[in-house]
Amino acid sequence: MSGYLGERYAVVNIPAAHLEAVENGTALLRHTTIVGKPDRASPVLQAKIVEVNFHPFWTVPVSIIQKDLIPKMQSEPEYLAKNKIRIYDQRGRELSANLVNWRSDEAVNYMFRQDPGELNSMGTIRVNMPNPQAVYMHDTPSKNLFGEDFRFHSSDCVRIQNIREFVVWLLKDTGGWSRAKIDGVIKSGERVEAKIAKPVPVYWVYI
Repeated sequence: MSGYLGERYAVVNIPAAHLEAVENGTALLRHTTIVGKPDRASPVLQAKIVEVNFHPFWTVPVSIIQKDLIPKMQSEPEYLAKNKIRIYDQRGRELSANLVNWRSDEAVNYMFRQDPGELNSMGTIRVNMPNPQAVYMHDTPSKNLFGEDFRFHSSDCVRIQNIREFVVWLLKDTGGWSRAKIDGVIKSGERVEAKIAKPVPVYWVYI
């Protein structure tokens, strides 16, 4: 990775579970992160951050449906309802959890989407960075995990502590997104997308 990385860029050091926001050669922000579990490791990649989603839906990846949702529903049939996760068929029609055979892999044929709110697995913010692995960075309702020494709890993606400060930095050159505006949108609970005027390079690396 020698050479020019950009005037402004972000680096996630995966084994350290740590993020830096770098500008003109200086790390302006440092954030503790949660990264992928050993068996669902966050990938090494290079991408560009293009958008911030406030109060996003969470669409459950197939791998999590198989490894987590199906076993949860076998032991706790009310799990989806308690966590405000809805089921949709291939035509976009909402289904009842009672219609799914949870003793099989039938569930992988459906889309599972969690409503925005305090239970949402992405918290209040998702940072979009298109890449072949379909991973991203986001907030989390499980903020107690940031205090642990071993911070490998995610499924591929990266959770960022104090993500609001990172978003302020990402959007500072994007018109109409002052700190006050960002705080107001987060407080409102409204689903809003902020496209970054000049996409910011991001590097996930092992150092």
